[in-house]
Amino acid sequence: MTHFRLFAILLLLVAGSTVVYGQPQEPTLDMEFSDIPLSEAISRIEKNSKYTFFYDAQQTDLTRHVSLKARRTPISKALREMLAPTGLNFTITERQIVLIPARKIPAKSRTVTGAVHDSSEAPLAGVAVTLVGDNTRGTITAANGSFSLTVPDSDVTLDFTYLGYVGKKIPVPASRNNLKVYLTEDAVNMEDVVVVGYGTQKKVNLTGAIATVDEKQLQNRSAPSVAHMLQGSVPGLTVSTSSGRPGNPASLNIRGITSINGGSPLVLVDGAEGDLMKINPNDVASISVIKDASAAAIYGARAAFGVVLVTTKSGDSSGKTRITYSGRWGWNEPTTSTDYETRGYYSVYLNDLFWRSYAGNNYTRYTEQDMMELWARRNDRTEHPDRPWVKIDQRDGRDTYVYYGNTDWYHYLFKDEHPNTSHSISLSGGNDRVNYLLSGSYYSEEGLFRQHPDKLQKINFRSKISFDINKWLKVSNNTSYYNYKYFYPGPSDVNTAFSWSTVHALASFVPVNPDGTSVYNTSFSNYQIMDGLPTILNKDGHTNDDHTDNMSTTTELTWTPVKGLEIKGNFTYMFNTTRYTNRQVNTEYSQYPGEINTLTSGKMEDKLYEKSMTHTYYQANLYGTFERTFAQDHNFKAMVGFNWETKYLKDVAATGYNLLSETLNDLNLVGQGSDGDKRMEVGGGQNEYALMGFFGRLNYDYKGKYLVEASGRYDGTSRFKRGQRWGFFPSFSLGWRISEEAFFDGIRDQFNNLKLRFSYGQLGNQNVGYYDYIRKISISNQSYLFGGDKPTTATISAPVASDLSWERSIHKNLGLDMSFLNNRLAFSADFYIRDTKDMLTAGIALPATYGADSPKMNSADLRTKGYELSLNWRDEFQLLRRPFSYSVTLTFNDYITDITRFDNPERTFAKTYYEGMRWGEIWGYRIDGLFASDEEARNYPVDQKTVNEIINASAGAEKGLRAGDMKFRDLDGDNEITLGKNTVDDPGDREIIGNSQPRYHYGATLALQWAGIDFSIFFQGIGRRDWYPAANALAFWGPYARPYATYIPKNFVREIWSEENPDSYFPRPRGYTALQGTNRELTAVNDRYLQNIGYCRLKNLTVGYTLPRQWTRKALIESLRIYFTGENLFTWSGIHSDYIDPEMAATNGNLRLYPWQRTYMFGVDVTF
Repeated sequence: MTHFRLFAILLLLVAGSTVVYGQPQEPTLDMEFSDIPLSEAISRIEKNSKYTFFYDAQQTDLTRHVSLKARRTPISKALREMLAPTGLNFTITERQIVLIPARKIPAKSRTVTGAVHDSSEAPLAGVAVTLVGDNTRGTITAANGSFSLTVPDSDVTLDFTYLGYVGKKIPVPASRNNLKVYLTEDAVNMEDVVVVGYGTQKKVNLTGAIATVDEKQLQNRSAPSVAHMLQGSVPGLTVSTSSGRPGNPASLNIRGITSINGGSPLVLVDGAEGDLMKINPNDVASISVIKDASAAAIYGARAAFGVVLVTTKSGDSSGKTRITYSGRWGWNEPTTSTDYETRGYYSVYLNDLFWRSYAGNNYTRYTEQDMMELWARRNDRTEHPDRPWVKIDQRDGRDTYVYYGNTDWYHYLFKDEHPNTSHSISLSGGNDRVNYLLSGSYYSEEGLFRQHPDKLQKINFRSKISFDINKWLKVSNNTSYYNYKYFYPGPSDVNTAFSWSTVHALASFVPVNPDGTSVYNTSFSNYQIMDGLPTILNKDGHTNDDHTDNMSTTTELTWTPVKGLEIKGNFTYMFNTTRYTNRQVNTEYSQYPGEINTLTSGKMEDKLYEKSMTHTYYQANLYGTFERTFAQDHNFKAMVGFNWETKYLKDVAATGYNLLSETLNDLNLVGQGSDGDKRMEVGGGQNEYALMGFFGRLNYDYKGKYLVEASGRYDGTSRFKRGQRWGFFPSFSLGWRISEEAFFDGIRDQFNNLKLRFSYGQLGNQNVGYYDYIRKISISNQSYLFGGDKPTTATISAPVASDLSWERSIHKNLGLDMSFLNNRLAFSADFYIRDTKDMLTAGIALPATYGADSPKMNSADLRTKGYELSLNWRDEFQLLRRPFSYSVTLTFNDYITDITRFDNPERTFAKTYYEGMRWGEIWGYRIDGLFASDEEARNYPVDQKTVNEIINASAGAEKGLRAGDMKFRDLDGDNEITLGKNTVDDPGDREIIGNSQPRYHYGATLALQWAGIDFSIFFQGIGRRDWYPAANALAFWGPYARPYATYIPKNFVREIWSEENPDSYFPRPRGYTALQGTNRELTAVNDRYLQNIGYCRLKNLTVGYTLPRQWTRKALIESLRIYFTGENLFTWSGIHSDYIDPEMAATNGNLRLYPWQRTYMFGVDVTF
């Protein structure tokens, strides 16, 4: 509560500053100088204000001496006084000052007027308009884009230039005096400022591998978080998720495999550690993805595998207050088919078929008459009055419920369409002394559960304010708050419901008896429907709440004591608390009419579990940047600094049993058990780390042609023992702008930019366990009860190597940047090698008699090699006198990883890795089809017992190889399918049949804009990724894994081998052949069922319309846009299934997960 009050006070302070400083007023100057060159005066004003001067150096005498004495004098008045002796005129628009030489107007002249707009027909203020051939004649456009310029009364040409846009030269005949000009955004814009570690750099001067994403690339995405929005946007950045549940976090990876121990990029939001899942997407101004060591080295130990820098929006100094609102309404639905077999007859038939082929008898106890009843109802989608789905009949000497249903179990539990909505509003503005931004957002999404829907709610607030205390001192504060709530019914861990629902629920069964009681046991099988899930969801006593609160605040002081020197100091405090509450209660069911039974164990035991995790984070930075140009051509920039941070993590958990109420959830309500005592269990834990670093960076360029950057960081971490904690990690990079050489003069108009880049750097990886250098004792509880409690146990960890230290990451990067045709066409390529050295893994094997695992040691290396390509074309032409702009962006990247050192001299598969291994190798058998007849199977000379465990254990006539079973190829010629010595050199009858790593990532974007209409379409995908379905992956194997599978694909019978269907995809029907182990027909990895889960996905489609300004301004609205946007709309994949999303397959598990989602949204953006 204390943290919330602090946040509220900060918000009130910002709101107050809005009132005080939000009124437009002319900025002022507060400075004094005497008799100095005009060039020096311009430099001082630019340094002490936020203005930029524009002038023609040939027409402006910069050596002329001027003076100024201003005490909070309006900028226009100060300039008039200063420029009076020079004869210069000036114009001011926004933050641009254009100096215009004094001139005489010829006797015969005319005035050309007009307006300049961008491609969306929004006015551009501050565009420089000059007369070609006479630079003394010029002006800049006003706030509404208009201009007026006196020119000779003859044919002339006007030149229009604006930072970030492609300039235009437009002929103006003597008979024309009004123009409407449209400028196109520069696809390359070498003057763009890119956020880098502890500073910024112009894009033209970058020598490292850095990609940027701006707010325009995110604004159309309807993905649930900033992390998801980045998927496919940056070559070399991979975004993946582990499930499709609302609010599920996304994992980031930069440039492939990082370490045996994993590793993800460092995420910084406005310079402080952050989380992309906790940011309001509408707050993002830009994102820089730092890929190589030269750019990341400044962050040292935390940045071994890349950095993602998020810069949020700020207020401006326009003197105006701007209000923006963005609202969206839509729905989600699964990306895969949910059309399963719902006919009771076929469900029973298939379950019995697969069970019988292994066990020799049926899974169900339906009689022949029962099957006729099911057949009669096979086309009843709903219960017909003449053909009820539940009857009461005498079975085993008593009244019993008899089930003849056609239950659509999936849609009984879950729904396809489920709504979501989001709202975001911001207030921003400021003047020359203060700027501010206040924003808030709300996101709500209802989940798939039908009876008691799961629901996600996210709330964001952000407050940013910056004060210029005086001309050399500035203070700012950036405070954010994030609230996350996710409720879901059923057992703890929302994926449990999706797992349980996959078994034992035949379509012939129903979830609820006619008297309203739940169905659990039936008289038709020995198993429980969905392991009891319907009894849980029908009662609605099992509830789960995940709740996160995060508050972060950063205060920064900027001191500019002398020209060219800037010193910044900031401090960040972040408090994060996450709470989990899981409640479960006893449930009831009825197997026989009038009899109700209660379930009291396992997931139906009455208990309450609560866990609280608190993270407290502190960070301090102090760094100074000095920038100076010598002899006009030598540009230097140096930065040195200090960083310190620490994080404390504390967990508390408690479980209470036999609560006095089923509806009230509080540990005070824990009741007595059968022994008369209260039963409670408690747990906890805490961790802490600290990091300190000293860093520096030096940049030099000569005439913008030859670029050099060197940086380094000396880092210390608490995660290693004394003597091993500190490391120095250097890097350097070089750049050559070939296009600036004299020999490029003849082609520069068409070949605008050519730059070569090379970088090399080393980084340390401290992202290992908090206390890996200490041998630890772990306390836990046994799973059984003794005297009413679970006994406490203690276990000691493996021995620890005495020289445990940093993993090291060594990067090399070669880059090429090119642009052509007035920067309309841009191409970029990067080629890289990253060596990860001294990875922590099991080291020297200990004698078995020692009784402990091998100690972790720095004893493994790997190498990742790859490349990244991007191509962009942007152009504009006139269509029906309106600008039609379009752009095409293509990205492509690929990488491979090899293990270059690992302690496995025998290269045995008993260990996970071996030297020379290509990461992701899939070793498996080759299949020569299915046996065409029983005779062919009997006479096959190759012994397949190693892979035929279930076949050889089947009952009766089904025992042994039969027609329709798989024929394994004998690769080593010994007439026996074996594992050999289970080594790379003797793998038996296996060989490399594929690779599980994604290859050939690509993205393609087409964007169009005309007459207020905007359209964009974005495709994203992977060219190839091999996947062998895991054992028990029911979504793929169905009854081959578990013969009692609930969700059987529609028309699955067509995929099953039979004498009438000898060319089927799947083999002879046998249950359990895909359940577990590696010695069963389908769990033995083979090439017949190896899938290519590479895919092409229509990631985003957006169509919008911006109402004409002449309409909206009547309602005091600056702009109003309505649009439709969709995410994950269509997917094309090589998977032999319509029920598996390729990203779901990539999790490599049993696929019993919350499904992946596609999104449809309608939205409106309004700016006042």
